[in-house]
Amino acid sequence: MLLRIFVVLVLASAVFGAGWFAFHELYVKPGQRLQTDKALPPPTPPPDPSLADFEKCVQTHLSGDRAASRAGIEQFMREFPTSTKRDAVLDMLGEINAAEFFAVKPNEGNTYIVRKGDALGTVARHTKVTVELLTYLNRLDAKYLQPNQRLVAPQTAFRLVIQQRKQRVVLYNGDKFFRQYPAAEWPGGSRAPIRPKQGGKVTEKRAFEKNSAGSTESIPPTQFRYFGATHMILINIPGHSLYTRPADPKAEVVRPPGGGIGLAPEHMNEIAILLPSGAPVTME
Repeated sequence: MLLRIFVVLVLASAVFGAGWFAFHELYVKPGQRLQTDKALPPPTPPPDPSLADFEKCVQTHLSGDRAASRAGIEQFMREFPTSTKRDAVLDMLGEINAAEFFAVKPNEGNTYIVRKGDALGTVARHTKVTVELLTYLNRLDAKYLQPNQRLVAPQTAFRLVIQQRKQRVVLYNGDKFFRQYPAAEWPGGSRAPIRPKQGGKVTEKRAFEKNSAGSTESIPPTQFRYFGATHMILINIPGHSLYTRPADPKAEVVRPPGGGIGLAPEHMNEIAILLPSGAPVTME
């Protein structure tokens, strides 16, 4: 009888022990490992293999050699498409694109010779180049032109992309990246919800400044002072029009109806020159 009891106890102990071992391996041990892992510092990310090449791009860019800088940037983007420095490289590329565009020289393909009776609006219709761009590139400050006057009139197809996650706007000339601009003020702040992708267009452009009497005066693009004014670009995507956000936090800010995206004065001025009324806009 005692032997039977002993055998039963041994068997019960073995079964219980095996069960406890299984329970410990399946539930207790993973929980302990998880607690230990949580207490450890986060793993150090592997070094970015593109950093050395990025520094070369920076040094070439600072040298002022635009051709060499562009070549280095394009090679960098081909070799390191997922680099953490991609945005910084795009900023440099945008500087080069803008500098080259605004330094354009007249040639057979981009020059218009003024005829008798031409005005800026007439030339704009003939060349399909906006009045703003004609005025700025040719340093004009008059509505009327002189016969045989030569005007630089490059063909462009600028469009705007609003990037919600990065809170910036990007200009493309056709399919080619032109320049990106960080928002100085974003509708809804840094935690604004991401809205579904949608398309729209520029519906109106405004420029204005305070006159000597302290009232607001609209400035037409046929006057060169248009380019130093406060700008507003209305877009038919609710709450995402563009406006000038002065650098001085105490300065008066004129926001579009329904709010919008505030940009630094120099960025807003450049976009106002390049982006025509009716230009396509994509919010993504």
